[in-house]
Amino acid sequence: MAQFKQWALEYVLADDEPVQLELTKKAAKEIENSRASSTVVGNWAASVHQWMTLTNSNDDDQMEDGDEGVSGDIISRAKALAFLAGTLEALDKTILRPDQVQRLVGFFGAMFSYDHKAGITASAKALQQLYSMKNFKPEMGVKSLEDVCKLKEDFRLQTAGTRLEMYELFLSLVEDPAVSSELQHKYGASCGFALDLLQLCSSERDPRNLMIWFKIIRRLLIEFSPSPEVTEEIFKAFSAYFPISLRSSATPIGITAEDLKEAVRNCFSSHQRVAPFAFPFLMQKLDQGDAVTVAVKVDILRTINACIEEYENPQASVVPYVEKIWGSLKYEVRNGEVKETIDATLEVLRAITRKLDGSKTHKHDVSLIKNYIDLVFGDCRDDLSNPTYTKQAGLLLMTVVTASIRGYVLYNSSFIDIIRQNIRQPRSPTHTRDLLLLVNSIVKTRVELVKNRKDGHHDDEDQLRAETRTHLVNLFHDVYLPIWTGKAGEAGSSENDILKQVALGLGLLVSQQALDAEGEPSLLCPGAICDEISKLLTATLVKPLTLSSNDNQSQDATLEDEVVLAMRTIVMNYVDAYGPFLMTARKEILKRDWAAPSEHSLEALKVLLSRLVFIGCSEIPSNIKFDTEPQQPYNPLQHYYAFLQNFPVQFPLSPQSVAANSYILSSFHASVIWFRDACDAKYGASALAQYSSSEKNWMDEFEQLPGSLVSQFESGAIFLDEAATAIKEEDPEVYRQFLRLSLFVVRELYKSATDQAPWSEEALIQLARTASLVVQSLDGKLQVSCKLAQEAFALFKTSEDQPFSSPLSGLLTVGILQGLHPVAMEELYKSGGVAEKFICDTSSLSSSPRASDIKAAVGAIYSNKYQAGPAASEEYQTLKRVLEFWTSWVKDSVSSSDVDSETFRQFTNVAMHTIAGAVARQEKLVLDLLPVLHEAAASPSPNGEIVARSMGILVQPNSEVLNKESHAVTKRFYKQWAYNFLVRPLYELARPGNGKDPKTTARYSITILSVVKNCPFTVYQDDVESLLRLLVIALSSKKDDTILSDEAAQAQVIAALEILVDILAHEPEALKGFLKEIISGTTKVYQESAPSNSTLHKPLTMCRKLSLQVLGALPKTFEERYLLSFSPPTQRMLALACGDPVRKVREAARAARGNWARVV
Repeated sequence: MAQFKQWALEYVLADDEPVQLELTKKAAKEIENSRASSTVVGNWAASVHQWMTLTNSNDDDQMEDGDEGVSGDIISRAKALAFLAGTLEALDKTILRPDQVQRLVGFFGAMFSYDHKAGITASAKALQQLYSMKNFKPEMGVKSLEDVCKLKEDFRLQTAGTRLEMYELFLSLVEDPAVSSELQHKYGASCGFALDLLQLCSSERDPRNLMIWFKIIRRLLIEFSPSPEVTEEIFKAFSAYFPISLRSSATPIGITAEDLKEAVRNCFSSHQRVAPFAFPFLMQKLDQGDAVTVAVKVDILRTINACIEEYENPQASVVPYVEKIWGSLKYEVRNGEVKETIDATLEVLRAITRKLDGSKTHKHDVSLIKNYIDLVFGDCRDDLSNPTYTKQAGLLLMTVVTASIRGYVLYNSSFIDIIRQNIRQPRSPTHTRDLLLLVNSIVKTRVELVKNRKDGHHDDEDQLRAETRTHLVNLFHDVYLPIWTGKAGEAGSSENDILKQVALGLGLLVSQQALDAEGEPSLLCPGAICDEISKLLTATLVKPLTLSSNDNQSQDATLEDEVVLAMRTIVMNYVDAYGPFLMTARKEILKRDWAAPSEHSLEALKVLLSRLVFIGCSEIPSNIKFDTEPQQPYNPLQHYYAFLQNFPVQFPLSPQSVAANSYILSSFHASVIWFRDACDAKYGASALAQYSSSEKNWMDEFEQLPGSLVSQFESGAIFLDEAATAIKEEDPEVYRQFLRLSLFVVRELYKSATDQAPWSEEALIQLARTASLVVQSLDGKLQVSCKLAQEAFALFKTSEDQPFSSPLSGLLTVGILQGLHPVAMEELYKSGGVAEKFICDTSSLSSSPRASDIKAAVGAIYSNKYQAGPAASEEYQTLKRVLEFWTSWVKDSVSSSDVDSETFRQFTNVAMHTIAGAVARQEKLVLDLLPVLHEAAASPSPNGEIVARSMGILVQPNSEVLNKESHAVTKRFYKQWAYNFLVRPLYELARPGNGKDPKTTARYSITILSVVKNCPFTVYQDDVESLLRLLVIALSSKKDDTILSDEAAQAQVIAALEILVDILAHEPEALKGFLKEIISGTTKVYQESAPSNSTLHKPLTMCRKLSLQVLGALPKTFEERYLLSFSPPTQRMLALACGDPVRKVREAARAARGNWARVV
């Protein structure tokens, strides 16, 4: 006893929670050690007796007398009870016997009538802990609830935290099935305890408490069976809070206004017994007119929707109020203007249809849904003939008719018949458009209903199988065709809007499916109608090609876009439509003379080809039956195959037309992109990765195919593979066969490529891009088995093929190399191999800059995709030899008089790109080459400038050939790595003075700037101060042809300005000490870069624009006091700059002038 008293005393005197927690654990341990001996438990309970001697009345009297000791006694008594509650929390929940739990429940319950000034929180916590005890009985829960309710008016005087403890206790009790059963048994339908709770909690305002209170109310309505009178009282309790809002608070509580709205909404929708009170209440709130805000109206509508969805037995809970709900809600759409309100209203109307229809397991009597839809039809039918209300009436009818399959089957025929009657006598073009939009919406919704037919009741599919469909088939001849033929020749936006809806409707009509007796889908429209529709749209798509540039082409481009989308929908469902479409287009194309085509013809050809590709290759066609025998067995690749057969395989269009031929190959490239994306969308990226390989050697298979490319396609020889002919729509094998087919066409086109017409440079570029796309999609192992690395240089040619000896053949080499995985490149690193010879051959470089770019791309790929191996390996030594070859060439030639500057520039381009590929993979071999490059860049010869300016390539390799998609090896921090070894050692060498050669320092400066401008700020931010000194020198130094050529000087200035712009964006404070020099330097640059007709016109324009951008950014970055002294001369210069002859420069000048105008 003494021990418990001592712990209780220490607890009361302590203010430190960890100390108090330790004391309660000791008390709990003591009780557990005694196995809950009655004596020990009694001593523990009696340990707080000394603080429990004051009565409630005495407390009041003493408080009124102003006794200062009373408040202390209240606090002590509260802490004493907290000691007991804390002990119960720490106590093993199975150790107390039922009689002990019962006595403790009585003790703590008495506190709510004995002592409402102290210990209420602790008592509530204690009752919570007792409720969790193993031996807590249901009747104890009833007593606990009754005891707490004795607080009555004193409940609202408690703190929010104390009330929260009691709410949590209430919720635990009413959620307990045993306690709920006991309460139901004791109180029955009168639910007296519920009325006590309502009286107790009616004034609650704290958001956290309200969240629990609303849960309690919902539980009372769901789990108990209150009488209508009690239900009404409960309804009044929570409806008093509607609509509920939340005041903003400086202290976040983790509860939002939406949480409270949802909690109240759950009370409304808790049980159908609330319906007689909920619907009249909510409708009365809704009908208050302008007094209701949009947010409140949406809340009301969502609450009505929740009630409809949750209430059971709709015959009793929903049907009696349907007419009233419809009477109010129809005006929210008919006269509504706010989208949020209209959408919420339509959700309610849709919910009514679904509720009256039934659920997945049970269908209600059909009269319920028929009466409701008849009600809506009766009010909306006449509005369809009124252009003012056509769209709104159609929206209402659409919502209720298409919300369920049964409603749709029952009413879509009459609905469409009403629309058809109005379309025959439209009041205006807008009226026609709105009616067509309504027809299309009905047809589109049917697609979704058929697609999701198995998600609902099993009767839904039976309803769709038995539906009448004649009215849908007749839509083409009764509605769409008459409007199309009547409006197609008319010009105007309203007519085009109508035609767009017709095009959309035609696509939707062809995509409609009907279910046979077994539930298998087939196309609803006969093949004859599908053919007629596709011919109608085909004529529209090929029409631009038949017109000349002098013809009146008033057709809206957006209309043609709609026709394209409709045609795609058609050919993906009615697969026989694509072949005739291609043949018609090809026939029209071949009618033209492509030897000397006009710009109009070329543009029409490009557009038509892009549409052909999109329509046939952007999706996987569906395998849907139709009423006629298909032209060929279904194959998911059939559209892609047909396109290849009609266009890329028929290359060239004309030997003389460079542009037309390149468009043909460009369409091949586009078809590969579209079909690959279609496979990705249908099968997923993981499936594509799995099916990008093959156990077979495709090249060996291709060698066995007889005949020419055209004959192979005509005979279908490429599809003799069993896997290709038996392929199914859902099988990812489609992707593998797509790659196989694409590689085959690429191979054949490579074999036919030569340096003569029709193979122009543009055509070769398009073919190379396509090859890269196809090759990069293949798995590395498949690339190895097909020996694509060797074919990159052989170009798939044999001794029978015409050779291709032009330097432009390298374009095709790049196309294949670009797509290879590093593992597939391994064969190319053999000593003296074809790749090494190609890269190190300098004989053809001087022929054209294009040859230099091609060799540079090959060199970059070669040095980048090397698979790391031991230094002694043959592959590593070959790579080392290639890199050293080009480094040595630059070193030896930079001062040589035998190499002119243009040739040296082209050679240096190859050298730098080849080394750049190794830099991107952080190849350590490069580190030994950098000192050599530094030395070459510092050379006083004119070629030294070229090396210095080219050093930026090392951190900015050709992104077209070295990117992630092409399997390039690009380390994340390679630019930081390169900067540390390439640039950082040069800062001191680039600083002029101390007897240094001006040419040398200038070239080091160019080297630094050419590299830094290609690096992100984070790479060089630690050296900003040193860099700024070089920037200032670059901007302010006088022109001296003996040090730098004009071209090099301009390039240095442009780089300096670009870096300044970057620094201003990331660390402008670094410029504060250089403002004078920067302002004078940029002003000088602008003035010295006057417009000129010289060859430096473009760099001069860039200098002026960048200098103005830097000047214009300063007033936005720095306070006026730093710029005030520079303002007058700068503003005068900017005023003159506003008259610059180049528009973009003028724009930069006006922006800068506006910023400097504020510096006064």
